[in-house]
Parts: sequence; structure tokens; C-alpha cells
Amino acid sequence: MSGSVLLPQRHEFPLTATLGGVAVLLRCPALRYPISQDGVTLLLTHGVSGHKEQYHTAITRLLSLRDSATYDIREIWSIDFPNHGEAATLNRRLLDEHKANGVRQKVDGICTTMDIAAYLHAFLSLPHFRGHDVVGMGHSGSCTIWVHALTKFTPAYPNALILLEPTLMFPSMPPTDPRSIHGAANVRGARIKRDTWSSRAEFKRWLTTSGKSIWARWDPRVLDLYVEHAFEEVVTSEGEGSYITPRLPKDEEAPLYACLAHTIEPSQFAAVCTALNEVGRRGVHILWAEFEEFISKTAKAEILDAAEHHVTTQRTVMGSGHLVSRVTVPLFVILVMWLLG
Repeated sequence: MSGSVLLPQRHEFPLTATLGGVAVLLRCPALRYPISQDGVTLLLTHGVSGHKEQYHTAITRLLSLRDSATYDIREIWSIDFPNHGEAATLNRRLLDEHKANGVRQKVDGICTTMDIAAYLHAFLSLPHFRGHDVVGMGHSGSCTIWVHALTKFTPAYPNALILLEPTLMFPSMPPTDPRSIHGAANVRGARIKRDTWSSRAEFKRWLTTSGKSIWARWDPRVLDLYVEHAFEEVVTSEGEGSYITPRLPKDEEAPLYACLAHTIEPSQFAAVCTALNEVGRRGVHILWAEFEEFISKTAKAEILDAAEHHVTTQRTVMGSGHLVSRVTVPLFVILVMWLLG
């Protein structure tokens, strides 16, 4: 294993989920890395504007170190959320119909975090995972989705949950909290940002040379995957050319940054932590970034209080900001190995 790169299998599952609370059948593309007959099954979810391929570099590194690990891995899965990545292309007709119906009925027709939670719950409930020792891992906004998925539907608990920079918010959060400030800024930024480029090459040049230092800090392999999989080529209506645009349109992206989209009741998080601390399960583990871009010391304390101090372990990824797994891949992998072991 240490001398080779395992390429994932591509799968697609029909999932009964919701759009605006209405039951629909959504398509869920997934990557599966089959590794052995025993051990844990990792299920990785991305944050807002992410995609399932973003973890490939970290997964490759994790598997290269498997020979010296104190654990074993059965499978690793990574999925797109319904309006992200490849899934956005597969579900576009339904997503657009839902938005159009919302306009006609004067209601919000955008895919919500609760809709995505129903989708994740449906994936967790697939017969394939019966008998698996599932360890879930969410990053940023998908941590909210994990909490909703595990508390708003029929229980389908993994045996452990790793939360990477969880942007969990609570009803009592003041508008001066960094999570609130950054969330509002992201909503505004998403609505007005540029969203077309002539080619992927032009888009990558724009990312790396337009003064947006955040992109320059990304692991270049992760950046290449982002350019390839989070964007799609669209042929112009005249058929005389094409352009590159995000698979997640900005009118669908912006609402997913709103504070209300990530607000949960403290009792929900406490329930998840209590359930995963039962005998035979592995608990809830949190990885924080060293640089407090989103989550301040006060926010961390609030999240731990909501968990009723039943978080099993917490660690800090040194040298990292909020986008931990995209920037400091080696340190991120080492800490995931430690948690699995």
C-alpha cells in the first residue's frame, strides 16, 4: 500500500431526501476507497462550496502511512452534497425546478442545510453500511449538517464523529461573534463575487495571482482538484463558445453561509455527544485550527459547554486556519491517524 496510489471507485446512489421539506429523489455521487475486510469505514463530508474530491490528497497520504498505523481501515467514502460538485450537475433539473416553484409560491426555494441533513441521513442509512464501524468526519458547515442528520431523523449513528473546525452556532449567539461576522461577510461576498472565467487555466491564474492570498496557501494538489471538480464548463446559448462557472451557483451558496443555516439547539449537540459516548462507540472528537479565523476561544468554550463536556478529545492543527484540510494536509492527516488509533 505504501508504494502505490489507490484510485477511488465512483458510485451513484438514489437517495430519498427533501427540498424545502418536500420529499424528492436526489442523486448522490460518491467516491469509495476499498481497502481491507476489517477496520473502520470513514465517511468524509465537505463544507460549503466544497466537493467530494477535495480529500483525495489527504486520503492518499493517510493510506501511505497505513503500514505503520495502529488501526485498520475497511473503506473510505467521500460524498458531494446535493447542490455541490458532481451532484449539482446530476441534480440540476430538480434544484432549478425547486427554485422556480419557490418563486411562484413566494417561498424560499433554495436547498437548505436541513435538506442536506436529510440527504446525509439517507446515505448513512444505506444497507451497505450495516455492520460497518462507521466514523464520520465533517468540516466547517457540514458539522451542522451532521448534528441535524443525527438528531432530526430516525437514529442512524456512526460509531464516532470527527468535527473539523465546527462552525456550530446557537440561538444565544451575539452579532459580534466572529462566526456571525464572517458568516454575514460570506453571504455578501458570495452574492457579488465573480463567477465566470473563459477556461480553467484562466480561473487558476486568477486564483493564484489576483491578490487572494488564501488560495496561495492551499496545497497545490488540493487547489487543482478544486479547479477541476467544483467548477464546470458551460456552452454558451449561441453554441459558439464556453466558459467556466461554479457548480454551486452563488444564489444557492450565499444562503448556506447565513447564521440561521448553522444554528442548532445546544441540546442537539449534547444528544450526539451522549449517544456516541455509549459503551462500544468511540465518541466525538474536535480538530481546531491554530489561527482563530472563524472560531474564537469564547466560541470554543460555548461549543464545549453545549456538548456538556462530553467531547472525547480535542486537538489543534498547528499552522492552520479554518480551511485546515486544504492547506496543511500532512498535519491534518497525522491528527486523523491519532484519532483513529
